[in-house]
Amino acid sequence: RKIKLRALMMDKNFEQSFRRNIDQATDQESFMDQPSLAKPEFSTELEEYQAKGQEMINSYHKFLMTFAQDVSLDFKMSDGFYIDLEKGEVNLDAKWFAGKGFSRDQILWATLHELAHFRDLAEDPEKMMKNFDYIISQAKKTGSVITAKWEKKYGQSDPDFMENLKKQRPISQKNTAKTMNAIEQSAYKIHHIFYNIFDDIYVNNLVARKAPKYEAKTKGGEEITKLYSEKLFAESDYSKLPRHLQFLYQLFRKEMIPDEAIILSEEMSEVMERKIEFQGREYTPQEIVEEFIKPKKKNDNKAGERYFILQKTLEPIFEGLLMKDLAEWDPEKQPNQTGENGQGEEESANPFPEDYQEYDQNNPDQLNEQDIKDWLDKHQEDKKQEARQQAEEQMEESKSSQDKAESAQFKMDQQWCEQRNISYQSLKQYRKIEEEVAPYLEDLAKLWQRIIFGSTKRIIRGMEGYFKTGTELDIQKTIEQWPQITKGKFEETRLFKKATQKESLIKQPELIRVRLVGDMSGSMDAAKKYILWQCFVLLLSSFREFNTHLNLTRSQTKSKLSVDTQAWIFNDTAQIVKNFRDESGTDDEQAETIKVFEKLKNPSGSTQDNEPLQAIADSLTAEDRKKISQKKIMEMVFEITDGGSSSPGEARQAVDQLAEAEVIVRSFQIGAVSDDDKQIFNNVWNKNRSENLGEIVGEDIKNLLPAITETLKKYLSGVKL
Repeated sequence: RKIKLRALMMDKNFEQSFRRNIDQATDQESFMDQPSLAKPEFSTELEEYQAKGQEMINSYHKFLMTFAQDVSLDFKMSDGFYIDLEKGEVNLDAKWFAGKGFSRDQILWATLHELAHFRDLAEDPEKMMKNFDYIISQAKKTGSVITAKWEKKYGQSDPDFMENLKKQRPISQKNTAKTMNAIEQSAYKIHHIFYNIFDDIYVNNLVARKAPKYEAKTKGGEEITKLYSEKLFAESDYSKLPRHLQFLYQLFRKEMIPDEAIILSEEMSEVMERKIEFQGREYTPQEIVEEFIKPKKKNDNKAGERYFILQKTLEPIFEGLLMKDLAEWDPEKQPNQTGENGQGEEESANPFPEDYQEYDQNNPDQLNEQDIKDWLDKHQEDKKQEARQQAEEQMEESKSSQDKAESAQFKMDQQWCEQRNISYQSLKQYRKIEEEVAPYLEDLAKLWQRIIFGSTKRIIRGMEGYFKTGTELDIQKTIEQWPQITKGKFEETRLFKKATQKESLIKQPELIRVRLVGDMSGSMDAAKKYILWQCFVLLLSSFREFNTHLNLTRSQTKSKLSVDTQAWIFNDTAQIVKNFRDESGTDDEQAETIKVFEKLKNPSGSTQDNEPLQAIADSLTAEDRKKISQKKIMEMVFEITDGGSSSPGEARQAVDQLAEAEVIVRSFQIGAVSDDDKQIFNNVWNKNRSENLGEIVGEDIKNLLPAITETLKKYLSGVKL
């Protein structure tokens, strides 16, 4: 089955639920009153011990899951310490526990201890795995120091011995890619014990805090203190050990057996009292452990955080002490160091093999480090596979939902098109183009927002009077009030003016009318026609949106402003393809815009742009012209063409009439055109005018959209509601 480990933060109700679970288990099993299992001497007794241990672990299965927070690892009393990756079983060596005489509750505690290590790993796997590589790098540095001393003593007398020590070997049978020689592997053990000690301090305190029965001063807590004082760390005199081990063992034993005195060398007693500066404060080594390594109620500090602190505080001390120990070490070959097959080299290459025996034999963490790495790799791969499966299921579900939504949308769209006599293909084409011009629609939408929600007032500055004091004495007023002044009534006079500013309502248009005039002459190829479509969609859709916003905010703004659009096309003649609202007889401007596509398909004929321009000029009534001059109507005409006018004189005359009526009239020439057409265009729109009314966009016709957008912004940015 899959191994699943989700390292979740303990929720605020965890302690209460955990206490309930363990209390129930204790009531059923009389957990804390269980006697120690007798130390077996024969295989039948070992089998019985193993069976009882397994029965005890099974009885606490739910309890272990509660502690682990959704960990589906099983623990099995077995014939060794290893992990069955396929079954998700952590195998515990029954013989090891039996040999130490572990009681039931001590076995349970050891199981919780291992679970806490897994949980620690799962909460910060990247930093923990990275730290394994860091330990390897430290081991290689220390290994070079150890190698130099071996070389100095045996390099000349026993080169085969030295060659065997320096031979690179895989760090494990399962991981042959990474290698170290026997000396480096022995150095790895030295540096690994440093981190393992502090990891044990962390997980033991985590077990005590999350499993209240193991808190200090409880029966369970006293049972674990007894376990360490009698079996795991029975020795309390460390004064003869190497300095670096005195340093580690003192910190660890003081944590696990706080009430027992520890004997250190005089030098190390001084080291343990020496202050370490960290984050602006000073701490003893024990205070570093208390403040930063042990888990807190509101902060289960992750492995990466602890390792960072250790590397800044305690590890430099440990390494300094280790270098002193190595400087005094005199290498001596052990009897099993034959120099032939490498057997026993890793252990005997350690400069302090006997001094590490107590920790090696009694350390409760007997799982192979590579097994833990393999478990993590498989767990992460399982998580990836599960995530992929969930993503695929969600995709299928989403696809199904999307298919249903698209089907429903298709039916609604078809019905909408039928009601308005529009082809469904035209609707799809319209939506496609609307997506293409979306950036320009968004740009204009911001302009509409500024117009609708901008200021409706302006500031008028001027001189006002009259006041007792001010910046300007009014001579006429002084003459008028001179009799009062001569009578000494100066306080009653008001002779001065001063600068003031007043807010004044701005008169703005009540109607904006935009007329689009599109060239559909024979020279309009497919690319030009497509750009023309985009312009029609941009302007007609954007102004429809503007008008919608105006209507939605009218109760708030009290504005009379509305926006209306009209669309023309021309070749030999002119034709209106979209009417103003009051002329079309419909409010569905979107439908009217889409219908334009059906009339922009077959370019032909000449470029008689004078026809629509003159028709527009003639359509302006006397009332229209009056309101335009009063700024109550803003009239705008935009022509899009790819050539010069076929009747330039008449076109010029129509443009003049529109300009004289204060209509904002502009033309944009697109595509590769002849010099003659450019000259004709300039003669109609720009020659002898105070301001150019025509813009030659040129061959890069995609520049038409930003050009029209900027023109609109230029003339409409001054509009206020």
